[in-house]
Amino acid sequence: FELWQETVQLKALPWQRCEIEAAIELRSNIVGIVLRKAEELAQINQELIRSNNELDAFAYVASHDLKEPLRGIHNYSSFLIEDYGSILNEDGISKLQTLMQLAQRMENLINSLLHYSRLGRVELILNETDLNELLNTIIETIKISFKEQQIDISIPQPLPSIKCDRIQIGELFTNLITNAIKYNNKPIKSIEIGWQQEETFSHQSYWKFYIKDNGIGIREKHQEVIFRIFKRLHPANRYGGGTGAGLTIAQKIVERHHGKIWVESTYGQGSTFYFTIPQ
Repeated sequence: FELWQETVQLKALPWQRCEIEAAIELRSNIVGIVLRKAEELAQINQELIRSNNELDAFAYVASHDLKEPLRGIHNYSSFLIEDYGSILNEDGISKLQTLMQLAQRMENLINSLLHYSRLGRVELILNETDLNELLNTIIETIKISFKEQQIDISIPQPLPSIKCDRIQIGELFTNLITNAIKYNNKPIKSIEIGWQQEETFSHQSYWKFYIKDNGIGIREKHQEVIFRIFKRLHPANRYGGGTGAGLTIAQKIVERHHGKIWVESTYGQGSTFYFTIPQ
């Protein structure tokens, strides 16, 4: 059964005048609908931009203003322990110490929120950046912070130089590498940093980077929610504490560079965080 084809020409009935007029009117109506929808979307986008700017400004002001009374709570609790420690019993001192810890934790959360709100307000400074040089500095600093841990960081091939905001991309790598060390219960924390061949989305070329670890991994149902601000999968006193804002900040940095970030993970075996940066 071979494919049968036939080309037919000049057999259709000619278009009638009323049909042509109806087609033209239909086209005009469709164009009108598309234009109206485009105007509506433009207005919605403008409203969203304004709302986001107001939200960023509110978060900045609220965070900044909340820090002063928290410092007061922390300091006066410290003064009470110093000045009246001999009068207070053990339970009273313990409660004041808990109050100081809670105030410190709240200040850390506020600092994270303040930093997150600033990310959306600070203009990116894009320069050609040698990622090998940047990573060497970051890794040296991280190893000093975790000097009691056995850490094996490998970079299979030299990383490219990219146009980016050096400070923000440095923070991105710092957050992801630090998490790979913290959320790891293996004797030797093994981390691989590299990049894969560029991908193209909508005619735009991207660098694709990854940070792979042998840590505790992330269950599949949690792999989307980990990027929400202050979302922690573990109690604050486990895996080195933290505020739960690191991955949210990492996502914000990538999005400001017009890239995307995601994770692939096997629970109990490790995680690989990927992110893209446009070329």
